[in-house]
Amino acid sequence: MNQTKILSNAVPPPAAPALPTILIVEDVAANIDILLEALGDQCSVSVALDGRDALATVGTVRPDLILLNIMMPGMDGHQVCAKLKEDPATRDIPVIFLTALNEDEDEEKGLRLGAVDYITKPFAPAIVRARVRNHLALRQAQIEMQGQRNQIQAAYQKLRELEKLRDDLVHMVVHDMRSPLTGLAMFLEVLSPELVQEPDFLENLHLMRKTCRTLANIVTSLLDVSRLEAGQMPLHREACDLEPLIQAVRQRLAVLHQGCPISVRVSGPPVWAECDPAITERIFENLLVNAAKFTPPEGSIQIELVREGPWARFTITDTGPGIPAEYHEKVFEKFGQVEIYQNREVPSTGLGLTFCKLATEAQGGEIRLESEPGRGTTFHVRLPGHARGTLAA
Repeated sequence: MNQTKILSNAVPPPAAPALPTILIVEDVAANIDILLEALGDQCSVSVALDGRDALATVGTVRPDLILLNIMMPGMDGHQVCAKLKEDPATRDIPVIFLTALNEDEDEEKGLRLGAVDYITKPFAPAIVRARVRNHLALRQAQIEMQGQRNQIQAAYQKLRELEKLRDDLVHMVVHDMRSPLTGLAMFLEVLSPELVQEPDFLENLHLMRKTCRTLANIVTSLLDVSRLEAGQMPLHREACDLEPLIQAVRQRLAVLHQGCPISVRVSGPPVWAECDPAITERIFENLLVNAAKFTPPEGSIQIELVREGPWARFTITDTGPGIPAEYHEKVFEKFGQVEIYQNREVPSTGLGLTFCKLATEAQGGEIRLESEPGRGTTFHVRLPGHARGTLAA
């Protein structure tokens, strides 16, 4: 026979919020009367007369808080609390023990089981009201916080979906641009100045070729960054001496340096890495182009190659304006340089350093920078070393 009794205060006005529900689990009628008198004006109260009835009532009432007597016949309060905390549906309901026990070990056991507080007998109505009110307020705050967390998670998931949609759209558009752009570049390369008699044609043809190559590089960078982010960039690792790669890039970009000297120093034996040569050469190229953009003709760029334990490390240091500390991570984000240098007359897609970071990490390496305004910038890149670069090789 179910001994549960449901007692409730007057129905609140329609506009008022629903009263919190308290479950009292107590087998002594006098104690129940005291608790009802203390709480009846601020809570909707349910009563269970033993442990088994308490578990049955929780399944239907879903109280906001439980006042649970410890010493009851049959299933005692500790056992009821343990059952509640085992069930994911009820484990978050706060439990306050009602007890005449005053030993520290009894209190410690209850708290270990998951109770949030103790109220000792005989009851002081003011203390009961205050503790219940405090724990209900805390419970409500936790519920609201959980709701906000769920909203934030839902918004974040939606944002991720929109970002993926955006990236897929950009990838599709850029991919479709690549073929006609490649055709246009080939046409401009084979177009002979003798075919047109305009005096400014040669200069315009040079500008068109340069612009077309720039667009082609942007398209390639967008596609490669997308592939690296998706983990779909094919890598062909092999033992590679880094100095010939950097020297080839240095010679190829000599026109862009505007007389700015570039020095290369190899510390110790030749520096070999286990890497994809083509991808690593592009890392060199992007970093050197970036350094050349921001280094004045009277400045300098230094490149150092060194074997550092299991790593092959190279650094590129320029004497440009430097980068404030708050932008040190931003420069590696897609289009991050656009924001950083938007007030300077230095064109940048903001993709070159993003490619460097993703390509370095895809090869098992790492990249970081040291910089401060007025003192230039140093990029450090470490790649997995190869045994040929050791003194014993």
